[in-house]
Amino acid sequence: MKVYGRKKAEIVKALRRGDITFSVYGIGKMGLPLAAILADKGARVIGVGRSRETIGKLNKGISDIDEPGLGELVRKNVKAGRFSATNDAVGASRQSDVKIILVPTLLDEENNPDLEAVKSVSKSIAAGLQKGDLVILESTAPPGTTENVIKPILEKSGLKAGRDFGLAHCPERTSSGRAIIDILGAYPKIVGGIDKKSAEACEAIYPVVNKKGVIIVKNLKTAEAVKVVEGVYRDVNIALANQLAVIFDELGVDSYEAFLTANTQPYSNMHMPGTGVGGHCIPVYPYFITKITKNDSSLLKLAREV
Repeated sequence: MKVYGRKKAEIVKALRRGDITFSVYGIGKMGLPLAAILADKGARVIGVGRSRETIGKLNKGISDIDEPGLGELVRKNVKAGRFSATNDAVGASRQSDVKIILVPTLLDEENNPDLEAVKSVSKSIAAGLQKGDLVILESTAPPGTTENVIKPILEKSGLKAGRDFGLAHCPERTSSGRAIIDILGAYPKIVGGIDKKSAEACEAIYPVVNKKGVIIVKNLKTAEAVKVVEGVYRDVNIALANQLAVIFDELGVDSYEAFLTANTQPYSNMHMPGTGVGGHCIPVYPYFITKITKNDSSLLKLAREV
């Protein structure tokens, strides 16, 4: 059932009956848990990936991703016929009513945002896009990506976003090792739509999955900015904690005791010092701002150097 422009109650009932088909583009550490949970809530879900080996295993109910609870969810929903995987990205778009993009957004050699995976997936979706569909970007991206990069690609289909199909940004807020917990409702889902009907369709879908519900923000760019802010906040504060810890060590001050005690006051939320920032997310997100702005971003750049 097409969801764009439908009433929220109608969407919820259709999802639980299995009358809505989702395609999830990117079936890695973030995408596969989301796909499996959607299937477990009653939807038919097509996971789209590139590796023939991975796809073959998934269609046998086998997940190679080490994530608590994920293996059982995949087995259960493959057996029930609600989840399948494919490398036919265009075919998955033709067969689905809601398309979710959850592929990596990385940096190139000069730390510029690399959106090639998002662009490639968007081209495949456009080739199978139909009136009434809803396209959601969950990948973290620089503000402006959904409207300025994805939208023009999708509209090469001859359909117009906000008139013929829905378009939204709903950033994933998930960590490896607790992906199932996070998706099911550790935090509210952020929703930004290109129009009211897009946001309302997401507002109907995500509470079926997320017990904390959704927070609708005013537009696509704001939704994109929310996730970037979360990462940049941690990056800057970790840099601050580590630099103070070095200084305090020189002065003979126990930095852990100082930070923990300072945090008993509600206006202080010092992070604890450590080995620095790692992983695929926090070191990347500051560049999603510094590389696209002409304004002073020296604080964010300096935090990356500490």
